[in-house]
Amino acid sequence: MTGPSTTADQHLALTSVVASGLPASLGTDAAERFYDVPAVFNRRPNPEEIAALEGSGSHHLLQRAGYPDVTLAVHDRRLIIGNTNLGQLERGLSTAIANLVHQISSNALATIRRSRADAQTAQDAQLARAQDTTRAAERIHFTPDTSHTPGSGTPDKVAEPKPATR
Repeated sequence: MTGPSTTADQHLALTSVVASGLPASLGTDAAERFYDVPAVFNRRPNPEEIAALEGSGSHHLLQRAGYPDVTLAVHDRRLIIGNTNLGQLERGLSTAIANLVHQISSNALATIRRSRADAQTAQDAQLARAQDTTRAAERIHFTPDTSHTPGSGTPDKVAEPKPATR
């Protein structure tokens, strides 16, 4: 079964934890207290989103939220949440990360929309200039002046050009 289609124009979001990516030792006495938790994005993050998620700003936000050792790394359509556990995610880390992803995505989408609007404005200006040039060119007509008829005292022939001097 496939979910709804997503595009780069949609907010980036995390959809679920990849249970098969969790350590096999979970639930046993041998289980580590902290481990990596893979989560799936609804779409592939763009380079700006990846840089923001993996950047120091994200780390500082997680520190302020009480998760100083948690790391974030993007691998294709997955976010690897490092040095955490399912308990931390249940008790609020998932919300902090969801808010972070949403904010980063909002910023990236706004940048994309501004770039598209700027490109459209430039394209519209170029089209307007081309139309103005075409209209100006269409106003030019190469029509002889018929007010000077032969025999009316106006010379019939075109004067020879004078040679250029240097």
